[in-house]
Amino acid sequence: MRRVVSLGVLSTAVICGSEFAWAQDRAGDVPRVVARRLEGEIQVDGSLNEAAWRTAPDIAGFVQVEPRSGEAPTETTNVWIVYSRDALYIAVRCRDANPGEIVATDMRRDASVEENDNVQLVLDTYNDHRNAYYFATNAAGALVDGRITENREPATEWDGIWLVRTRIDETGWTAEFQIPFKTIGFDPRLGEWGFNISRHMARGRETSRWASPSLDVALSQVVRAGNLAGLDGLSQGVGLDIKPYGITGVTRDITTSRQWDGTADAGGEIFYRITSNLISSTTINTDFAETEVDARQVNLTRFPLFFPEKRGFFLEDAGIFDFAQPAEQQGPPGMNAGGDLIPFFSRRIGLLNGREVPILVGEKLTGKIGRFDVGVLDVQTGDLTIDDRQIAPSKNLAVARVKANFWNQSYVGAIFTNGDPSGETSNQLGGVDLKLATSNFIGSEKNLSLVMFGSKTSTGGVEGRDGSYGGEIAFPNDLVSLSQRWTRIEENYNPALGFAPRTGVRIASTTAEYRPRPDVAGIRQLSFEFAYNDYYSLTNHAPETRELELTPFQVFFHSGDMAEYTWNWNREELFEPWEIVDGIVLPVGVYSFGMHAVSARSSESRPLAAEVEFGTGSFFSGTRQMFSGAVTWRKDRYLTASLELERNWVSLAEGDFDTSLVMARLDCAFTPFISLANFVQYDSESANIGLQSRLRWILNPGNEVFVVLNHAWQENAFDRFESAQTRFRVKMNYTFRF
Repeated sequence: MRRVVSLGVLSTAVICGSEFAWAQDRAGDVPRVVARRLEGEIQVDGSLNEAAWRTAPDIAGFVQVEPRSGEAPTETTNVWIVYSRDALYIAVRCRDANPGEIVATDMRRDASVEENDNVQLVLDTYNDHRNAYYFATNAAGALVDGRITENREPATEWDGIWLVRTRIDETGWTAEFQIPFKTIGFDPRLGEWGFNISRHMARGRETSRWASPSLDVALSQVVRAGNLAGLDGLSQGVGLDIKPYGITGVTRDITTSRQWDGTADAGGEIFYRITSNLISSTTINTDFAETEVDARQVNLTRFPLFFPEKRGFFLEDAGIFDFAQPAEQQGPPGMNAGGDLIPFFSRRIGLLNGREVPILVGEKLTGKIGRFDVGVLDVQTGDLTIDDRQIAPSKNLAVARVKANFWNQSYVGAIFTNGDPSGETSNQLGGVDLKLATSNFIGSEKNLSLVMFGSKTSTGGVEGRDGSYGGEIAFPNDLVSLSQRWTRIEENYNPALGFAPRTGVRIASTTAEYRPRPDVAGIRQLSFEFAYNDYYSLTNHAPETRELELTPFQVFFHSGDMAEYTWNWNREELFEPWEIVDGIVLPVGVYSFGMHAVSARSSESRPLAAEVEFGTGSFFSGTRQMFSGAVTWRKDRYLTASLELERNWVSLAEGDFDTSLVMARLDCAFTPFISLANFVQYDSESANIGLQSRLRWILNPGNEVFVVLNHAWQENAFDRFESAQTRFRVKMNYTFRF
């Protein structure tokens, strides 16, 4: 009870005593650019030879963010912005005195371009200073896009219909963007949008930006973006996209039958803009054959691992369903509340214990109604049967989310979920959350946020002890970053449509990081970090897990190389025996152990990049040594190959065991629209080798062909690998846009 009272006093003091500190985010003069109405036509080819681009640039005053914050960039960047009734056009001229040294090593859709020469831009089309569309490209012409929610890092799983073309010439490189207004949502009554643009030069790792060129401000913090004015008479058309698909293929499972089973199916998605701010998404007979397989993980804990969502229907506008997100990412991507709780996790729909559950129909409604962000998702699944045996019945699963926005970055929200994917019982969850945030705390242009939440589940046959609540206060800035989180998850808390790796715990987490920039001996930034997590068992009334991580040495060089040393200490109490691997059981007791680890990573802007980590120390009743390494070869923009290895050697009083994880990738990009991704994985726990080959051919943005081969080899009793399963699919999506 003391924690709840303290939290309430803190929030009341912050709200009532410092309202100005939270509400005033737009520090200083906000830059403004006026878009010009297009006269004539533009051929999107990267050549910038149209009359619209021969006028004086609309933006030229970029300022360095790093390495020399506040100074003029070493090379000039010019930006032109024009628009027609149907699309926004942005041209960028990136001047470079040494065009032969431009780094452009990947042109796949949604490639990681951070270590390439790149241009990134954000469009806050509702001018709400919190949500935006994200577009980026590198000098090779990769199409990268995403959605920004609540000023967080962009989620690049969203794929819009748009176009970009680039060219490298004797004066540098150019990028020409065409963003159709049918692709993005906006309020037609607004004549101004939030807008920001940045450029990164891989040579020297120099980043410059138009608005808010500060080390404490990320490009995704649209609350600190500039303004794009002059937009008038924009058309979204009817606002209807119909996206049917057809699929065919064959499957063979040698463990049950050596026969090839053919399949052919069809379905589709319908997107309709009910209003300019509210969109309906309907999926019928959904198929996810083109989805990339999960990367395997080694689990040396007692708790389930987190695997991120990768399916397109659930990823679009997924940010609206985020609940009580922390200021900085903690835990795996997509996790919140310090990596310990997600009230709604979309992977619970259509997947059950690693098996695909048929999705018959789904409806999603997302967008804005006045000051409210709203999201509703309802999905009807089919029966999951194996060999005519029902594993899970057909179920209706639903989630609703609403946020009332106030000030520039703050909101109060609620969430509700209904349904148990397993069909074992009835289940509902309800929760509320509050976020207070500013990027100009007391006029200092520093970030500060406070998050509080509470939720409760209702499960058939279970009563009481089924709530969770907590909060975080954070000061996430470049030089000093601090956070304090507290979470309570009671024993019977059961988010059937969510993810909670452990229940019946009270969690306290503290992190502190000091990151000076000495600019000596080629050093760009140092980091000294402290992190402590305490898990107290509410069931056993004793500490369950205590984790301390100290990083007394971490150095980032101007070259992009990095090195660090970390020491971890753990205290684990087992309240019941734990079988860590088959045949090795750790008895009840208290275990204290620690590990020393050193790691290094070379710059990813080089053709050959590598990273390595060594660790050694105690582990439960014995010792553990670990090694992980990765090598990536970027031959050119067409070919990238990588190999990753992770090994653990564990020696316990109860027995010894090793673990191995190997992952290899070979990615070929023939053009920005045609790519072939090959991914091979092996892990010693399953003794299985998996291959996925995935050809993606974008005929035009929105119209795609996928050819996907999944094959597995299983190790047999004679330590030989034999074919176990093959799945081959050809799928075509086509978008009819009105």
